[in-house]
Amino acid sequence: MEKNLTILGGGPIGVETAARAVEAERDYEITVLEAGSVGEHVRSWGHVRLFSPWELNRSRWGSRRLQNAGVTLADDGDYPTGDEYVADYLLPLAESLRDDVDFRLHTKVVGVSRDDVLKPEHVGGEKRREVPFLIRTDGLDGRGFEEADIVIDTTGVLAMPSPLGPGGLPAVGERRLNGAITRAIPDVDMRRGDFANQRTLVVGHGHSAMTTLDALNRLRDQAENTQVVWAFRTGAEPCTEIEDDPLPERARLDRFGNAASRGEIVGITPIPNATVRRIDETGDELTVTLDTAEGTQQVTVDHIVANVGYRPDISLYRELQVHLCYATDGPMSLAASLMAADAGANCLDQSSGGIETLTTPEPDFYVLGAKSYGRNPNFLLNVGFEQIDTLFEAGL
Repeated sequence: MEKNLTILGGGPIGVETAARAVEAERDYEITVLEAGSVGEHVRSWGHVRLFSPWELNRSRWGSRRLQNAGVTLADDGDYPTGDEYVADYLLPLAESLRDDVDFRLHTKVVGVSRDDVLKPEHVGGEKRREVPFLIRTDGLDGRGFEEADIVIDTTGVLAMPSPLGPGGLPAVGERRLNGAITRAIPDVDMRRGDFANQRTLVVGHGHSAMTTLDALNRLRDQAENTQVVWAFRTGAEPCTEIEDDPLPERARLDRFGNAASRGEIVGITPIPNATVRRIDETGDELTVTLDTAEGTQQVTVDHIVANVGYRPDISLYRELQVHLCYATDGPMSLAASLMAADAGANCLDQSSGGIETLTTPEPDFYVLGAKSYGRNPNFLLNVGFEQIDTLFEAGL
């Protein structure tokens, strides 16, 4: 009997999951529910060039499908921007699946449950599998419910940026200014008027923050009065420089970030061991109160860029029996595997961890991709491809 496999999210992992499901030639009716358009989240950072090459950002089954369709793929060793990745790979792959996959775009998933079965019922029991999933949607054609036999959540984390304040809480005044705070890597070239000869506060210490700092530093070569204040929670040299790093762009960003943290980059003022306590509007400027190792400090800036990470929207499966990690909000089995493997050391050393790390107490419900890592930021697409393959090799 044909089963309905519903994939939540039309980003890289969602489209690749659909492609792998088609290749598996199982008796599935495949549906993809996407709140926006295909690759919506990738487009939000489309101007950024990845520090991983094409060979790590497309699956073997997706590549094979496009090549069989006569699509010429870019060289494995080239480094695409987000926009290039969507235009040259993700969209053609999605288009090649149209005859086999029902893409329901601009359809937001509000929540997932079981039809007429509540979360506390049939705990750990196979009886839950006998009841179809119920997916609450809000789309262009109205609000309603969809049923599914298997659900794979690949919605990612970019829709929920973390707040700026101490302890993971919003800073005082942050919510009032939410629309005025840039919560992604800004396209500095397109927004030159916002940043040139202005003073910008960048908050965060990961590669997103380094990319923002690097872009603003290049802008300073053209607009010499451009100034950056960099507040980050760690001490000096927040980047782990990997010896003989096989990803040269990552290595360059790490070296740049550590140099900036030591105050060696003209135009960037580092403030280590700092968290944002309060933000106040002062005319057209923003006065930001920071807690630092030396005490309270105030800086006045024109703009704030928050590169402080993202959180998974776990509300989607609040009514399902999903065991979440108390530290990362990711599914517990995978989170434990990542912690045991010290996955924060080098994201290239990670693997899917096997089928046992991908299953949840909820039968036939899976979380793949960046969302499966919860608040752990070290996910790479090639790990997601391995997750997908592991799932289908195990007989999904």
